[in-house]
Amino acid sequence: MGVSFEGCKRENVKELEVCELRFNGRPVGRAFYFHGRPPFYPKWIELIYDPWPRKEGLEVELFRALAEELGPGGRLFVVYLKDEKTTGLLYRGFHPVDTPLGMSLLRAGFTWFKDWYFPEGGAEGGMKLQANSPMSDDERVRQLCQLFSEVRTEEAKRAVEEELRKSGLTESVCPQGREQS
Repeated sequence: MGVSFEGCKRENVKELEVCELRFNGRPVGRAFYFHGRPPFYPKWIELIYDPWPRKEGLEVELFRALAEELGPGGRLFVVYLKDEKTTGLLYRGFHPVDTPLGMSLLRAGFTWFKDWYFPEGGAEGGMKLQANSPMSDDERVRQLCQLFSEVRTEEAKRAVEEELRKSGLTESVCPQGREQS
């Protein structure tokens, strides 16, 4: 079954729709889906989300389906207010990938993360985690190396190492002590 966008309504931007996101036929949350303006603006989805799929072991599968929908360079924004564990860890200064939400996003193929804990204006909505999918294999490896140097928990370090191994690499390919962009 996978993901479906239902009851979509166009917004004031022609590429933007507001939909109910469903996963395997069940409601997941409200999704703002920007279909992109190639080559200038990539696709993005903002999801106001109740994390029930995590409780059922389906969160990675859900986010992987959204990553496929978005394609390379796509952005997924997940509002995390109903996710107490993620909220608590982010408030305490942990990297997004050190949280349950961020870990699921990493395992779904996203490699760049930002915590929008203080959105810059009214139109941006509430606090959310941004996860970007890489544009290329080289970018994926570079971003994973950066993540390896930033995450704090052993679980997150192991998860990043697993993602590097999927590319046939180890963290030893990552430049040590050098900032990546």
